[in-house]
Amino acid sequence: MNKNSARYAKDGDTLILQLSGDVRHPLAPAIDALLNNTFADSRLTRYLIDLNQAETIDSTCLGILAGIANHLAQRGEGKPVIVSSNPDITELLRVVCFDQQFHILSGDSIETAELEALETLAVDEREMLELVLSAHRRLCAIDERNQTVFQDLVTALEAEQRQGKDG
Repeated sequence: MNKNSARYAKDGDTLILQLSGDVRHPLAPAIDALLNNTFADSRLTRYLIDLNQAETIDSTCLGILAGIANHLAQRGEGKPVIVSSNPDITELLRVVCFDQQFHILSGDSIETAELEALETLAVDEREMLELVLSAHRRLCAIDERNQTVFQDLVTALEAEQRQGKDG
């Protein structure tokens, strides 16, 4: 398996997403596309995110994961589950208030041959800007503390987006 990777499987009504290594914005378009496709599948009502093998995760990928909780809440489903036995990752999840939107558990990694590698997607600069902006808006919406931390970045990204449309 690639050190920095995303793998997934559908098991009945559950999407399993396993993120490994340095989970940063180059993986974000593929994760976002996968999730958007699964959101269209009404049979998927449970989401399990395995972060046991993640060494780091950036705010863009966190914002994309926050979309899972938003999706399930809009449909009246339960909270998604994150499994993390890495104390640094678990603390980061709490700092960005994911404990309000997810069940965060400590446990073993999902070991199944059924997990399929998620290939990275190439996107242009405009698409990446929109993805990063959307992810950070989701983080801001979770809690006032996140609003304080990420609002300057959101404002800068919005200005960059406007400049790109005007130029």
